Amino acid sequence: MLATCEKRPLSATAKLLYLKRLTIVLTLVCVLPIVTLAQTVGTDQNPPAPLGKLVDVGGYRVHLYCTGTGSPTVVIVGAGFSFNWGLVQPEVATFTQVCSYDHSGIGWSESGPKDSCSLRVSEVHTALKKVGITGPYVLVGHSLGGLVARVYAGQYPDEVAGMVFVDHAAQFGLMLGPPPSGDAKVPPGSPPPMPPRRLLAPSGGGGIESDPNFSKLSSRDRELHLWAMSQTRNQMAVQANHEMMPECVAKADAISKEHSHALGDKPLVDVSTDEDRNPDYVKLQTELLSLSQNSKQIIAEKSGHFIIIDRPDVVIDAIRQVVQSVRSNAKL
Repeated sequence: MLATCEKRPLSATAKLLYLKRLTIVLTLVCVLPIVTLAQTVGTDQNPPAPLGKLVDVGGYRVHLYCTGTGSPTVVIVGAGFSFNWGLVQPEVATFTQVCSYDHSGIGWSESGPKDSCSLRVSEVHTALKKVGITGPYVLVGHSLGGLVARVYAGQYPDEVAGMVFVDHAAQFGLMLGPPPSGDAKVPPGSPPPMPPRRLLAPSGGGGIESDPNFSKLSSRDRELHLWAMSQTRNQMAVQANHEMMPECVAKADAISKEHSHALGDKPLVDVSTDEDRNPDYVKLQTELLSLSQNSKQIIAEKSGHFIIIDRPDVVIDAIRQVVQSVRSNAKL
């Protein structure tokens, strides 16, 4: 099922699409230099107070921020910092409990073992149990967080009641395959490929600060983001994301192959963007919808990758629909 207000035309050539998507993928391994930020916000020695709790998950602590009351509890598993969800979490908290977290090595969370999809699943699972928040949960995964959510559902199926993907785009690099054969270049006379309006950064959040809608976040959340990105440890965490992508994709794909509908009839809403809906991107959305027999897609018009600040209303609505479906045990 598809809900949208408008669609944009496809880009002119497949080569341009390839180059543009490649630019997005490259931001996974590159961090935009952020200078002078530490002059206006905290430092490593004097960090701002955490929004939530630091929970021990096995020799180190991760930051878990829970607000609101009610069930099912909505659990945001990424990507980005907990405070990047400042336009979404407060609204969700008006109709149910919602928790966001910073995986080890970013934000207030302490450094842990080498980052991986399995580690992030373990951190979220352990932290929730430690603070007494019981499932089944509605998992919300943005970008790489979508893969983490799928792996969580595969490992703990009884703890997942529903799911929301927010531009589940972490497979772009693998979907594209090798670059065009030979020395193929952009056709003569074609404009040079432009960098995407919003950059894909599924962990530390590098790139969201260059989104025009970053200013919609509260001054507190903007300052927290800039503080975090001024810390070397966070920048290193962003750079390390490409190392865990193959494992995440392999685990999620293995789960999908093992079960024709990995989520059964649990409600699933896939929120995608209307920016550059090329065939590969559309194919991915179709594959995601097939994970559940109770699924729908919502296209967030006038939005890039960071839908959580471009169109937070769409994300909130998607979460509300899944929560209501779980509560009423009804179809979306």
